[in-house]
Amino acid sequence: MRRTHNLRWAGVLSALALVAASAAQPMGTAGAATAPAGPAASVTGSPRWETRWSPSPWRDGVNAFEALEDDRRGSHPEGLPHVHAEKNYWRFDAHLEDRDGSDRMRNEVRGMRAADGTPLEIRKDETWRITYQMYIPDTLDATTNFTHIWQLKNSDVGTPIAQISLPVVNGVQKIAARYWTLEDNKSHDFATADLEPIQNKWVTTTIEFKSGDAGYMRWVLRDGPKNGSRTIVDQKAENIDLWWTQEQYNRPKWGIYRSIKSAGLQETYLLVKDLKAEQLGSATPPVQLPPPDRSPGTYEAERVGNVFEGAAEPAYCAVCSGGRKVILIGGNVYDYAVVRGVLSETTGTRQMTVYALVDGSQSFSVSVNGGDAIQVPMTGTKDTVTTATVPVDLVAGVNTIRFFGLTARGPELDKIVIK
Repeated sequence: MRRTHNLRWAGVLSALALVAASAAQPMGTAGAATAPAGPAASVTGSPRWETRWSPSPWRDGVNAFEALEDDRRGSHPEGLPHVHAEKNYWRFDAHLEDRDGSDRMRNEVRGMRAADGTPLEIRKDETWRITYQMYIPDTLDATTNFTHIWQLKNSDVGTPIAQISLPVVNGVQKIAARYWTLEDNKSHDFATADLEPIQNKWVTTTIEFKSGDAGYMRWVLRDGPKNGSRTIVDQKAENIDLWWTQEQYNRPKWGIYRSIKSAGLQETYLLVKDLKAEQLGSATPPVQLPPPDRSPGTYEAERVGNVFEGAAEPAYCAVCSGGRKVILIGGNVYDYAVVRGVLSETTGTRQMTVYALVDGSQSFSVSVNGGDAIQVPMTGTKDTVTTATVPVDLVAGVNTIRFFGLTARGPELDKIVIK
C-alpha cells in the first residue's frame, strides 16, 4: 500500500473545479430523482443535502455501479452470476468454493455511476450520506476472521478507509462500523450491535461521513425499512482521517468479502435495496483532464477498448499524458491489462517504448498477440514517468499487447509508443 501526497495535482483539481463550478448540476443514475433531500437551505445560504445517486435494480442492474467484482479470479464459473439484480434488490451470493486469493473470497460491486455513465467521485472535504436497506440471512455469520459487507476505499491504497463488518466479539456475533488508521494499518470499531436480532429481516443503515484529513463518520442502524422504525445504533466518530491520497477519489463498495479461514462458514447471500447517496452542497464539477497523446504510434493505457482484468484499472495521474494511468498490473495470473488496436502496416520487428511510473525496480511481462512473454525491466520513482524500449514483433494489421506479471506487481502503465 502507499499514500500519494501530490500537492500539484490537488491544486489542478481545485482550479479546474472553480472553472467548471457554474456548469455543475446534481445527477443520479438514469431516471433518478435529483431533487434536494432533507431540510431546505436557510436564508444564510447554508448547504443542503442533494441527491446524487438513486439507482433502480430493474432499470440499472449492475450498471448502477462503477465496476463489478463477481468472482474476478474465475474460481467458480458454475456459480455465475454471484452478483446480480433481482426483483427490487441486488443479490450477492457467496459459495464455499469462491476464491479471491488463497485465503479469501470476494463478490462485490464498487463505486457509483452517474446518468452519463461516469463515476461519482467522493473528493476531499466533501460530506456524503449513503442510505440503503439490507437483508442479512442467518447463514451470513459473523466470523473470527474478517467478513465485510460494506467498504470505503480508494484505488491507490490497499487498506480500506472504513467498513461495515461482521466480527465475533467475546463469543457474540456483532455488526460493527469501523474506520482504519493508515499509519499502523489497524481498524477501530466505533459502534457495534448484536447481529442475530437483525438477521432474516430488512433493516436500514445510513453511513454519513466527511472525506477529509479531519473527517468524521456516523453510522445509523434502524430495525425496519421505515424512518419511524426503532433506532438500534446512532454513533459518530469525530476527527478521523478519511482522506489518504491527493490523486484518487473515495468510493463505496457493497457485497461479501470474507476470510475463508473461519470455522463453520456456510453458503450464503446478502440483499441490498433502496440505495441512495446524497452530497452536502452542490454537485462537484467533473475533473477536466488534459488531452491524451495523439502522436502517431502512441496508445494510452487507459484508452477506451483496452482490457483491464482482475484488479487492474485506470486511475488519475498528475504526471501522465491524458491524466490517467493503469494500476495494479501483475502479482498473479489474474491482474493484467491489454492494449488493443495497435496498428502496423507491415509484419516485422518494431521498437516499443513503455512509459510508466515505477517504484524502485519493477518489471512488466509483455505478450504480443498471445506470443511468448518478453521482460521489460524498469527503474524509477512513483511520481515521475520512466521509459524503457524493447523490440516487439507485430503483424500487419491490428495487434494486441498484454501487460502482466506472475509473481510481483509491475509498474503503473501510462502509455506505449510504437516506432
